[in-house]
Amino acid sequence: MAERIDSDHPEQRHSALRRNAFATVLVLVAVLPLAVFALTYSLNKASARLMLEDRLLESVQNAQGLKREVERSLALAEDAGLVSLQTYRPTPDGSTLYDTFVTPAFRQELSKVEPRDEMLGFATLLNARGETIVGFGEGGETPRQGDVQVMPDETDRIIVQNIITAAGGSGKGVITVAFPTRIGRQIAGTLIVGFSFERLHRRTREQTAENNSRALRISIVGSLLLAVLGAYLLKLTDNARRLQSALEKRKHLAYIGTISAGLAHEIRNPLSSMKMNVQMIRNRLESLQTEDRDKLLRKLERVAGETDRLEQAMNDFLVFAAPRPLRRQPTDLNALVQSVVENTTAAGQTAEVAAGYAPGLPPMQLDQDMFVQMLRNLLINALQAAGPAGSVEVETRAEGGDVAIAVSDSGPGVPDDLRGKVFDVFFTTKKAGTGLGLNIAKRIVEDHQGSIELKTAASGGARFIVRLPMHPERHL
Repeated sequence: MAERIDSDHPEQRHSALRRNAFATVLVLVAVLPLAVFALTYSLNKASARLMLEDRLLESVQNAQGLKREVERSLALAEDAGLVSLQTYRPTPDGSTLYDTFVTPAFRQELSKVEPRDEMLGFATLLNARGETIVGFGEGGETPRQGDVQVMPDETDRIIVQNIITAAGGSGKGVITVAFPTRIGRQIAGTLIVGFSFERLHRRTREQTAENNSRALRISIVGSLLLAVLGAYLLKLTDNARRLQSALEKRKHLAYIGTISAGLAHEIRNPLSSMKMNVQMIRNRLESLQTEDRDKLLRKLERVAGETDRLEQAMNDFLVFAAPRPLRRQPTDLNALVQSVVENTTAAGQTAEVAAGYAPGLPPMQLDQDMFVQMLRNLLINALQAAGPAGSVEVETRAEGGDVAIAVSDSGPGVPDDLRGKVFDVFFTTKKAGTGLGLNIAKRIVEDHQGSIELKTAASGGARFIVRLPMHPERHL
């Protein structure tokens, strides 16, 4: 039963469609082999009579060929004086039966003629008296007359129907057919051919079993191909959904970016004016000797700090809302990481930072400005989480075809129930945070075809691991 889909929630709609598609493919994979096999079995059963008729027609044609070969041999033998015909009696249709006499040498030579059809159990040439002239193929009881008499004007298909009719009423395993045999226009005898219905039925059953087995194999292969196709279609659906989400997000961010650019322009000018005036007041106060100077300077420091924080928040929002294309260039990763660590720790952060750099790393194709912003966000978060008495570790290392950059802190770590949200937009546990830093870091890493994950450090704090491909062109 198909799952109900809520059209108001695109993610739920996509998940429900994916589950329905998977269930449909699963049902088809499970049912298709059985359905195809059952259909083929029914068709094979229905076509068994047709198969029997076709095989019997082939045997009748081979029997006719045997008769013609015997007639040619008799005609040649008559010319050579090895066969003589004597009038025996006339027939009702005006023909004359001839008693056929053959020499022992010719009889032995004639017996070498083979029916060349395994469905023809035996063949015997009788003279007009019903006496055996020669037997072909397998031995056995010599019949005096056939179950089916072949008339001169009967086609092979009429003979087949007559044989099937005779077999259906008699229950015999072998049906004999009498073919008049001539030398020229003279009837020289009767060729009695035995058609083995047991062999015909066995061959039909074997052919049907082979068809059923082939159908089963085809249906299994078809179900496997369907499973592969279903998996591929599900993957295409997921890719299409991701592309659609990325396109919608890009359009949304473009709209926000347009608004943000105008808003930032309106905020940046007065903000710059505020910072300039705060600096002027600070310089003026530092030159004065008043009782409230230190108190006023501390207040100005707080105002300056809040102004800087507001400017940083505005910059983060602009980066989030209006991302730019990457400008890659060959980069010494260790040197760039070292520069970020030194500049960040020199900006008044008091936690102890230990750095370790793997030697021999290849040059990386990076957008240096965006990489610096990403690593700086991670490092500032780590320093803030560790606190003045804590420690932070930064390391680089090679991992197969990737380069990993790990930033660990000795802080309290991230609770399990919040780990799935740390990269969400506007999610933060800081009182003064914007909730954009980690989201921007994640996007910068993914723009470089890399990945970022949150682990638990040995000290119990947070450990962010960034992995970037050494050869990003292979990931495109």
